[in-house]
Amino acid sequence: MFFSLSNSQQEDLLAAFWQALSSPIRLRVLDILRTQGPLNVSQLVQKLEMGQGHLSNHLTCLKSCGLVRAEAQGRYVFYSLSDERVSILLDVSRDILHDHLLGIASCHFVKSSEPQDGDNGGTP
Repeated sequence: MFFSLSNSQQEDLLAAFWQALSSPIRLRVLDILRTQGPLNVSQLVQKLEMGQGHLSNHLTCLKSCGLVRAEAQGRYVFYSLSDERVSILLDVSRDILHDHLLGIASCHFVKSSEPQDGDNGGTP
C-alpha cells in the first residue's frame, strides 16, 4: 500500500512515524521493552516512575502506531516490541547521535519544547 501513495503522502507518514518516536517517554518505554522483554503496565509504571494514566497514553500511541503489541495474559496485558527492527532503529539512532552529538545538541531547530513530565501539548 505504501507504494501507491504519492511522495508527499509518504513523507507525511514518515514524519508521523518519527513524531511517534519523538517523546523521551516513548523512547524509554521502547528501550525498556527491548532490553527486558514483555512487561505489563504495572511493571512499566514502576520502572518509569510515572503515573499509570500518563503511561497508558504513551502506550496507546505506540500501540496504535504499530510499534508495540499488547497481549492479554490472564488479567494482565503485556506489552512488547512488535517488530525487531524497532530495536535496530534505536541502536542505529544512538550510533548516529554519538557521531553527531554536538550538532544535534546545539541545533535550535530541534530543541525539545516538551515539558519535563513528558506532556507534549495533548499528543501522547
